[in-house]
Amino acid sequence: MLRIAICDDGVEFREWLGRVIEKWASQRHLNIQLKKFITGEELLADIEATGYFDIVLMDIVLGGGTDGVTIAAKIKEIYNHICLIFISQYDNYYKEAFRVHPFQYFEKPTSEKKIIENLDQAEKDYRFSNENYVFRFRDITYSVKLCEVLYFVSDRRVIRIYMENGDVYKFYKKLDDLEEQLKRFTTRFLRIHKSYLVNGNQILQFHPKFVVMRNKQQLSISAEKRGIVMQYHMNLLENM
Repeated sequence: MLRIAICDDGVEFREWLGRVIEKWASQRHLNIQLKKFITGEELLADIEATGYFDIVLMDIVLGGGTDGVTIAAKIKEIYNHICLIFISQYDNYYKEAFRVHPFQYFEKPTSEKKIIENLDQAEKDYRFSNENYVFRFRDITYSVKLCEVLYFVSDRRVIRIYMENGDVYKFYKKLDDLEEQLKRFTTRFLRIHKSYLVNGNQILQFHPKFVVMRNKQQLSISAEKRGIVMQYHMNLLENM
């Protein structure tokens, strides 16, 4: 089930947006839970009581005293992979909003078509963020979210998985076989070295001879892999 929240203190817009979302879910045959909130404080309280939402559509100027950007930052502390869509009539908040890395930002008034286009993309990202990789080690089966994997490191036939929360797992497999296996997933992994297979979405900085991951770990790029990494970086820049 896809959990969606609307946080907007404008009654008419909030109710209209709710109808658009319900229509979209019905047309796409999606099972959703939709909740509406007037203030950011109400939204945070519900998250603490019932768990995170997958998609949050939020105004920036809200009743209750706390702005949407501040609320969004607090939500990101709880669950970093949430999909945030800002909808505001004030375009001067654009730069401030992007410090919490929203999925999208657009201005009121907006159209049903634009809302649906963004919901389609957000739902696709939701499926991407819930891809799991399953492996076994010492007769125990593990399942990890691929979006939360920073990188895989190979030492002979032992592979270690470094997660964004600091956890480390290991299992037995050839890195070549793992690389081939991961190609069927949406999450893109880059082979930057004979020993490193990294999550492209977890790269914080690109440098000619190394990358810096989101845990601030610096990983070397081998000479023969620099062209692949450079092309990936260029594609990112073109799609910004």
